[in-house]
Order: sequence, then C-alpha cells, then structure tokens
Amino acid sequence: MAGNGVLMIFAALVGGLGYWMFLLGGFEIVPGFFVSFQLPGTEHGWRGTHTGPVLNGLMTIAVAFVIPHLNFSEKWGKIWGWIVMLDGWSNVVFYWGSNFSPNRALAFGDTPIGPSNIFSFIGLAPAYVFGVLNMIALVAIGRQAIIVAKSRRDRGDLAVGTRGVV
Repeated sequence: MAGNGVLMIFAALVGGLGYWMFLLGGFEIVPGFFVSFQLPGTEHGWRGTHTGPVLNGLMTIAVAFVIPHLNFSEKWGKIWGWIVMLDGWSNVVFYWGSNFSPNRALAFGDTPIGPSNIFSFIGLAPAYVFGVLNMIALVAIGRQAIIVAKSRRDRGDLAVGTRGVV
C-alpha cells in the first residue's frame, strides 16, 4: 500500500513534466532545439496534475502505516486499505483526465464550463465512487485510532505517544 502511495507521488512528478510543457508550449530537447506543441487543458489543470497526486500519495502512505496499529480484523483492515488506495489512484486519474475534458471532468454531462466527453467519465466516475467510500473509510479509521489510543492510555501503555497512533 505504501508503494502505491509512492507511485502516486511519482505520477505527480510526471504531471510536473506536463505542466512544464504546457507552460512552455513544447519541450526543449537540448539547448537551442525546441519542439513546439500544445498540450490540452489549462494551466490550473496541469498545476493540479502536478500537485494533487502528492497529497493522495501521502494519504495512502499514512493509512498504510496506521492501519496495522488499529486492531481491525484482517478483513476490515484490507477493505479500508483498498478503499483508501483506490481513492488515491482514482484521484490521480481524475487530475489527468481533467486536462483532456472540456468540463474538467467535474460532471458526466455538459456544464457551463464546457461539454462532456469520454475523459469526463474516465476522470469523474472512479473519483466519485471511491471519494464517497473513502469518506466512510477515513471516518472508520479515525474513529478506531481514537478508540485504540484511549484504550492504550487507560491501560497506562506509554508507547502511544511514541508510536504516533493518535
């Protein structure tokens, strides 16, 4: 799971290349040799593609290291972990898809900011589904972290503060 978070951060670095090429209107292969082209999307969209996946990666990494300390059953630990990880990846896909969608992948249909296309669906559908599921997962994980921390504190387990469970 932590490895997936690191790969999400890598996707942000690749998005940074897209941002760079969008801003320059091309790519300089070597000094003095510039290939001109224009990527679709907006400056705002490419900036999001460069920065957004970092936070999704960090969320995934954090949950990967917290879940084993929360006394979930193996089944529920895996379920919550998969939901968080798939939400992270669905948001990475959303950031990329928004650059190729006239409505920024914010809706399945036409909007005042632009019409929809296949990238509207590709970008929004997974982020929509896993975004809702992730809200539930993060509440469950956060609630369990508080319960475990209180239990350890009540037992006098001094490792709570040093292990960073809360």
